[in-house]
Amino acid sequence: MKLQDELIKILLDKLAIGLLILFAGFLLNKSIEKLRSAEALKNELSKQRFATHLQRLERQLSEFYWPVYIRLQKDNTVWKRLLDKNHEEDDPLRKIGIRIEADFLLPNHKELVSIIESKIHLAEATPELQCLLLAYIDHVAVYNAAIAAGFTDLHNTQRNLLPPWPTGLFEAIERNATELQRTYDDLLAKQKQA
Repeated sequence: MKLQDELIKILLDKLAIGLLILFAGFLLNKSIEKLRSAEALKNELSKQRFATHLQRLERQLSEFYWPVYIRLQKDNTVWKRLLDKNHEEDDPLRKIGIRIEADFLLPNHKELVSIIESKIHLAEATPELQCLLLAYIDHVAVYNAAIAAGFTDLHNTQRNLLPPWPTGLFEAIERNATELQRTYDDLLAKQKQA
């Protein structure tokens, strides 16, 4: 019986070792699955952050910076023609200047102020840019009030009423728009490579 007991003992030991190895393999497999799952989740979160950042840049550019930039550029383009409204009463250039102000400049200002008021959160503006934007809104509000009150003489009456034009606004918007566009383009290029 001793041999038979020895064999049973050896078989039970082998069976116990086999079960232990099987259990250890099971635990190891579970751990590897958890690591893979965690890595996949980490990759997915990284992709989501990237996509969210890209969408944020796109909104900043399409809803704030480029519309503001284009409207400021329009102002720059027509400003010289607006000065023609200060000619003599019967001068045709005066009529052109008044029409430009009424039909183009004032509506352009209105659109620009509307964009700033509704989308300024997209600007993520520095304190300097925020001051320039608020100074623009102030300038336009007083300008509209002066026009509504009948003060149309740009060189005399309006100049005395208006707060100063926010010098550097166009350049700050242009700089931010260009920088954000470059970042956006770089991210798109990285996305295409991935």
